[in-house]
Amino acid sequence: MSSERPTLFDRAALLRNRARAQRSPVDFLRLEAIADLEERLIEVNRTFTDVVIVTPRPDLWKGRLEGARFISDDDHLNLAEDSCDLIIHDLCLHWANDPVGQLIQSRRALR
Repeated sequence: MSSERPTLFDRAALLRNRARAQRSPVDFLRLEAIADLEERLIEVNRTFTDVVIVTPRPDLWKGRLEGARFISDDDHLNLAEDSCDLIIHDLCLHWANDPVGQLIQSRRALR
């Protein structure tokens, strides 16, 4: 029995397809999700100071959440333990080879 995680997605193919999609106006769903999230955050009675957004498209988030840090949706997230108070996965968790692992990494990074 192997303890190695299976590779679910070909990362090179995913990046190639994202690059191709970025050249066309197909961001309507992502933009709608961002707008919905902004609306929901207005209702939260808290100020977030250390925001991390896990996204393949940081350009769509520029100017939306002041001071947010953007990281790639790689299998190993660039998150330090207890380093942030809000983590947003921007429609990319389902492309992870280990989505549960990314959730665990995210939980450890939250204060």
